[in-house]
Amino acid sequence: MTGAPLLEVAVVIPCFNQAHYLAEAIESALAQTLPPAEVVVVDDGSEDNSHEVAGRYEEVTRLRQPNRGVAAARNAGLRTTRRDRVVFLDADDRLLPPALEVGATALERRPQVAFVSGFSRDVGDDGRVLRGERQPLVTQDHYRRLLEDCFIWSGSSIVHRRTALEAVGGFDESLGAGDDYDLYLRLARRFPVFCHETVVTEYRRHGTNTTRDPGVVLDSQLEVLRRQRGSVRDDREREACRRGIRKTRRQHGRALAERIADDWARRRRRRALQGMGTLIRRDPQGVAYLLGAT
Repeated sequence: MTGAPLLEVAVVIPCFNQAHYLAEAIESALAQTLPPAEVVVVDDGSEDNSHEVAGRYEEVTRLRQPNRGVAAARNAGLRTTRRDRVVFLDADDRLLPPALEVGATALERRPQVAFVSGFSRDVGDDGRVLRGERQPLVTQDHYRRLLEDCFIWSGSSIVHRRTALEAVGGFDESLGAGDDYDLYLRLARRFPVFCHETVVTEYRRHGTNTTRDPGVVLDSQLEVLRRQRGSVRDDREREACRRGIRKTRRQHGRALAERIADDWARRRRRRALQGMGTLIRRDPQGVAYLLGAT
């Protein structure tokens, strides 16, 4: 594909202390069947050599800012590029070669949708593909289904329409985590969205993933869903929000309780007490589960 102007896509890569993965992310963006119109790396106050790694690629535009969080880094990248199609690629993930072409083409064919989302697959720290569950394909009622569960497994699999991002104000920088889930909900409530089942990204599983911390996930997802309570439009959406809250507490509250028990047994008392504070605040019933686990 020659990359006609209507299919120009910018790739924004926020990065905080991910220099050891960043080169793979950049190279995956540059190796697309539809070459990116530009690649922007936003160094969010890294203490490693992330900025220098990005500087090895003449095709990359580099930004540097004090550490303000991933939402602020994504918004900074969005402000820098003026392209109509934007992908936010996490610095530890990789795009598969057809990602931009598949997403941009689907977006162009559906001028009413805010974003197009594909499938992702998990890879390990060493880049090898891991076996796991199959991502669900949602074809309708996207806002209601997102209230029940975040069925988008990797934000890197999405091609966004710039006008829709600007209409909802971009990522919410007040959220310490879950800003991507919050954005999906705000976009899907206001605009149609489209999902396909082509695998377009690789999500790297490693020890520093935010999504590996059940306390962070529990806290952030419940906060995101709490904010949606005033936005639901009917009883079905209201019940979907309740189901999402229950599922989040059941899944991540139980996982947090198990980690607290393990931390206490291993004498990691400080983290155990921090987790207990989150559990008491966000999932009081999880405390009873914790007592059973211990």
